[in-house]
Formats: sequence, C-alpha cells, structure tokens
Amino acid sequence: MRSARETGRAARSTLRSEQETASSTPTKLIVAAIDFGTTYSGYAYSFFSDFKKDSLNIYANTTWNPGGGEGLVTDKTPTSILFKPDGDFHSFGYDAENKYVELAEEDEHKNWHYFSRFKMKLHGQAKIRREMKLKDDQGHQMPAMKVFSEAIKYIKTHLLKSLREKVPDTRDTDIHWVITVPAIWDDGAKQFMREAGNEAGIPDNQLDLALEPEAAAIYCKAISVKLDGSSFEPGTQFILVDLGGGTADITIHKVGETGNLTELSPPSGGPWGGTKVDAAFDNLLEDLYGKHVIDSFIQDRKSDELDLKREFELKKRKFTGEDRIIFRGMKALTETLKENGRTLEQKLKGTIYEGHVIQKRDKLHIPGTFMSYLFEDVKKNIIQHMREVLMQHPKVNIVLMVGGFSESDVIKKAVYEAFPHKTVIIPQDARLAVVKGAVMYGHDTSVIISRSMPFTYGISVAVPFDVNKHPESKKVYKGGNYKCEDNFKVFIRAGETVTPGKTTVQHVCNASTMSSANVEIYRTKSKYPIYTDEPGCANIGSIQLQLNNIRSSGLRTIQITMSFGSTELSVQAKEEGTNNAVMAKFNFLH
Repeated sequence: MRSARETGRAARSTLRSEQETASSTPTKLIVAAIDFGTTYSGYAYSFFSDFKKDSLNIYANTTWNPGGGEGLVTDKTPTSILFKPDGDFHSFGYDAENKYVELAEEDEHKNWHYFSRFKMKLHGQAKIRREMKLKDDQGHQMPAMKVFSEAIKYIKTHLLKSLREKVPDTRDTDIHWVITVPAIWDDGAKQFMREAGNEAGIPDNQLDLALEPEAAAIYCKAISVKLDGSSFEPGTQFILVDLGGGTADITIHKVGETGNLTELSPPSGGPWGGTKVDAAFDNLLEDLYGKHVIDSFIQDRKSDELDLKREFELKKRKFTGEDRIIFRGMKALTETLKENGRTLEQKLKGTIYEGHVIQKRDKLHIPGTFMSYLFEDVKKNIIQHMREVLMQHPKVNIVLMVGGFSESDVIKKAVYEAFPHKTVIIPQDARLAVVKGAVMYGHDTSVIISRSMPFTYGISVAVPFDVNKHPESKKVYKGGNYKCEDNFKVFIRAGETVTPGKTTVQHVCNASTMSSANVEIYRTKSKYPIYTDEPGCANIGSIQLQLNNIRSSGLRTIQITMSFGSTELSVQAKEEGTNNAVMAKFNFLH
C-alpha cells in the first residue's frame, strides 16, 4: 500500500486533468467518509483514480493530538464539542475537552456548553423530533440539530483542509460524502443524521449514509482477500460484530460469485458498547466514595475528572483479568473525600470492598475480580445475542470483529471461548474498519447486492366490514357503508430480501384539491400484522406529498412508488393520467 503522500501526488495530476471539464455537477472524484462515533470520531477519503487501481488505497487521519506535550497521537478524536456562552461553536474533540478543563480550573466554565458522547441520544427512539434538545455538562439545553451539525461541520472542515493540502484545486463538487450510522438505528435517527449533514454544508445529492457493520464487512472482506485469498471465497458466510462505544451492531453476510455481499438476516444488536463498562466504573466509584463525593468531584475537579476518564479508557482497553489494577491519579478524589470528613478506609469498613480495594498514597488498587465485574453485563449480552443469531445460520464459520471495543482483551477472550470452533478475525486496524469501508461503499454502493428487511412496513386503511372476521370495536360508518378501520396494509414484510434500487412497492391514493397530503406509515417486527394498533406496531412517520394544485374540483389519484433495500427508504409519486409534478418524501421526524 502506498503512503498517503504518494497517494496525494498520484491523484493530483489525474484530478486536475479530470477537473478541466468539470462543471457544477457533482463528479465523485473523491469519496470522503465521516465515522461519527459515540466516544470517538474520525474520517478517511480516497481518490476514484486510486480506487480503480487498489480499493484499499485509503487515507485516514491518524494524527489527532490529545495535547499535554507527550507527543501522543491517536487515530480518532473524542466526540466532544464545546460552544461559547453565546452559543457559537468553539472547538471539537481533544481541543474541546482541554479547553473546557482549562475554563473549569479558572471557574470560568459555567456559561459555556460542553457535550460529549451525545450520539446515543438518537438510539432506540422510534419518534425523534427535529426540535429535540440535548443537555450539556451543566444541564443547560441546546438544539440537538445544532450540536450534531456543528460536530459534522468541524470534521468536514478538518478533512477538507487535509485534502486540499494534497490537491489544492479540489472543488466542493468533486467530493461525495458518506456518514456512518448504526444499522440498528431507526429510520428517524438516520433521517436526523442526514439533515444534520445537510446543515453542516453537505448537499443532499452528495451524501450517502453507510451502515456501520456493512461498511466494516466491505473493508474486512477486501483486506482479508488481499492477505489470504481463500478466506472469503464465493459462498462464504460470516458474522460481522461491530463493537463501538455505544452499540453492538451485528449482521450476517454471504459472499456472492462476483465478490459482492448479500445480507442474510436483518441487522441486530443493542446498546452494548464500551460506554456500558464506563457506566459500571462510575457506579463502582460511587460505591467506593459515595454519590455526594463523586458529584462534588465531577463538579469541582474537571481536570482531574478528565484525567481519570482517559486513564480508565486505557486500562479498559488493556485489561486482561490480571490480579490488580492500579489507578494513579486519585489525589483529587481522595482530597474530595477528606473534605467530607472521611478516609477511604473508613468509608469501606464493613463493605464487600474492605481489605480488597486499597488506597496507597495517590494510587487506588482494585482487584482484577472487581474490574472484571465491570464487563460482565455487556459481555453476557454480546455473547448471548451472537449465539441467538448464529443458531439461525449454522453455516457461518467466520467471526469478524471490528470497532474500538473489539480491541478489549476481555471481549476477545469471551468470543474465543464462546465460539471455539469458529475462525475469529480481528483486523489490525479494527478501529478504522468502519470508516475505510464507508469510503469503499461510497465509491461503489453496488457491493451490497441485497439486504434483509428488519421490519414490516405499511399503512392504515379502512376495508368493508365483515361480521365474521372483524371486531365490533373497529366498526365505523363511512361514505354510506360500514367499514373496519385500522387495517394494516402491508407494503413489505420483515425478513424479506430486498435489492437496493430495484425492490419497489406501489400504492395508489386519492387526494383532494388541497396542495399537500400525508400518508401515515406504520411498522412492526411481526411478519403478519392485522391491525395497526396491535402491540409492537408503531406510527413512525408519513409520506408527505406536495401537489401541483391546478385543479379546482374533484379527487386526484396519486401513484406512490416506494423503494426498499437502500440504507434509507425513498419514495416518488406522480398524478395518474397527467404530467403534473408531485413532490414526495418520507418524513420520520416528528
């Protein structure tokens, strides 16, 4: 693989020659991917001219600097953002963390707005509002759209600066953008991220969303084939386990004859990322020192709190189950406890920690058994879910593990022990597999040839009432006849295999002379729903129609064509029998 510098030189002359005839129409000469993570974020990009020669020739920024004068650099930066008291953006990543600590040390932070690990606010919410707000470190609120869009804008700007150092004449229209999202996210969360990308200055026609485990699968297959051509022969089935800071995202794929990927089951998983271990550590500290002491420590010792978080992050990654873990920077927490009139020894007397957790000067010694407990719940959930998925796919023999949390020795050991007869592959750059795969996906979305629908989608309709099959409670009188309302008209069923760009469903509806109309969309995990108010069914949004209002009377027949199979649902509409324009779009935000 060529170096980044060589890549830049190779692309420069090609890019310039292609740009000579470029217009304002997007050219997709470069694909740039933003991996917007729960705990850490990063980016990567590649040139189309290089992609044609070697799809793995990708530049990823791996020189984020935490500061502190130690010369340390990382391949991602924290997903932390800081706003000034007036609400204007100030900084992102390590810069935001360090500036906020600096302000706190001078007690000047209280009107600033600091957010970290806010991505999970979009997880598991069937109804997300555009106007939703996030609470900052001090409990003050700010529009979530502003927080997300400014974070994306910063990463985008950082990427452009890096790119234009290599190719100064790069035009905005030369770049196609990809933002990664968890596959298990709801449609509303995906739409929120797309709109945040738009707010950050990325045009809609130059933006794709990539599902994180799919992106990782694309990259891992490519790099494994390059290193060992036998690993991913056509017909090979594998499970991809993407373990990030917030979620565990799991998919099953099969390699096709041409090397493309078929998804064999809908994406699944849960909130079982590395932050669950962080939360367990927070609970342990509260057990040891008391909630009041920890609250005071967090409020008054921001610099020490950040140091402790960074130290724990390193311990978490490297922990193997050894006898004792030593945390070195505990002076501030010890002093906070003393300010409350107690020592740690006194606090632990009579508890399960007495004689095991020991304070020596400014160091806290925690037995490996207690450290292991922090991983127990998340480890159990990941392994149990993997077992359930693999039971449905007995031909799967390869386990691909990616994401920052997959580097944890505890998690790796658990997977090896749980699946001793599977081949477990963890790429050397597992933390960058998603963002590099997203670049590859942006160049060639056809690499995913089919997906499995995670939900049944449909609408609510009224049908003629049948006394032999319809409940009396749903009987209504409409248009001179008795109807049964709330019937679930299915468009596509959970588990069905769909092809991106090819699987479509048509629906005809009537609209009045009004200039707009909505068709409400429902979904459920059930394959065969009967009514839209059954348990598990949810109204998740609508198809919005903007009509060309040229008629003065009468109903208008609108043909709606919905496309399934891509990372996002799409819809088109036309008025039957005319050339009238009908604007249609899915709206999953409330």
